[in-house]
Amino acid sequence: MNINKFVLTLLIGAGLTACSYDRNPESGNYNPEDPGFVYEFEGDMYYSVPYDPLSQWEGHFNRFNKDSINMRMPVKGTIARGKRGYTYRYENTMDGYELAGKELHNPLENTPENIAAGKYLYDINCWHCHGKEGRADGPVAKKVTPPLYQAKNIRELSEGKMFHSITYGKNLMGSHASQLNPNERWQVILYVKKLMHTGPFPDQPASDSTKTKQADKKDLKDTKESKKS
Repeated sequence: MNINKFVLTLLIGAGLTACSYDRNPESGNYNPEDPGFVYEFEGDMYYSVPYDPLSQWEGHFNRFNKDSINMRMPVKGTIARGKRGYTYRYENTMDGYELAGKELHNPLENTPENIAAGKYLYDINCWHCHGKEGRADGPVAKKVTPPLYQAKNIRELSEGKMFHSITYGKNLMGSHASQLNPNERWQVILYVKKLMHTGPFPDQPASDSTKTKQADKKDLKDTKESKKS
């Protein structure tokens, strides 16, 4: 008799579970996301009663918090742990560019370690446009024209403007803020400044040795042409 009651209870529970909502999509009570009533002993573990702090969906609003959200937004101006260097107060405008050029300075020392780190990052993120020596001869330079690092106007560019350009992007160069953290941007700038002051410089007269090499090439060309004739 007790066994029959137990079996009957199970059958009734299964029936209620199966019929907790209408499985016909054309009915007005159809909800494919509703699993029905759960009678397992662990039911409360499957469907948590408290609000999930990382979830928010329609029909499940938190009436205790502003805007019905489960997790409160951080206080304005809050900086996440370890992200102090990511705060950047200069806007992506020409005024912001000029102001960054005046106020921003590289906080890193010009050490061999920082130069080596900058070269490593440059070879990953920059050389394909700017070239291995910053002479605008990278593979991408066949399609676009990046600035020549040894040009006078680029050599005179301030560190702040360089940092601003890496952060936001400038002209054809997109932002590299997602590829390089602030410290890495300054390391790249140290290496770029080294390339900037590695001659020859296109805006200066060629040196005597350069002129000699050019003359030698011309003589060799004239000699070959005379032999052909």
